[in-house]
Amino acid sequence: MPEHILDTGPLVGWINRRDQWHEWSVAAMEALQPPLITCEAIIAEAAWHLRDNREAVDQLFGLIESGALRIVEILPDHVPHLRALSAKYAQMDFSDAAVVRLSEIYPRAIVLTTDTKHFSVYRRFRTKRVAMVHP
Repeated sequence: MPEHILDTGPLVGWINRRDQWHEWSVAAMEALQPPLITCEAIIAEAAWHLRDNREAVDQLFGLIESGALRIVEILPDHVPHLRALSAKYAQMDFSDAAVVRLSEIYPRAIVLTTDTKHFSVYRRFRTKRVAMVHP
C-alpha cells in the first residue's frame, strides 16, 4: 500500500536545486520509502515547471523509469468526481483535484505538498481533511 502521494511542488523542489523548496523537498524525500504515488497531471505540471532545464526533465523521466514514482491513472469514471471537486473549490485546478482524488483512492496515504493554502481547505470524502506533509 503506497504511503505518500506526491504533489507538484515537492517534485519540482526535489529536482530543481534553485527552487525555493529544494532543501525541504530533498529532506522529505530522503525520509520516505518509494514508490511515491502521483498522476500524469502532476508529471505534466512538473515537466512544465522544469521545461527550461533538459537535464531536470530527464531526471523526472528517470524517477518514473526507476520506480521511485508510481503513476496512478485518473480514469474516465473519476471525472464526475473531479468535476464536483472543481465546482466546490473555485481555486482548484485539475491537478489539485487529481491529488485529492488520489487521497480518496489511497485513504491512508499522506500528501506531500508545498501548497498549504489550498490543501488545508480541500476536503476528501466531502468532510475529511487531506492528510499532508508540508514545509
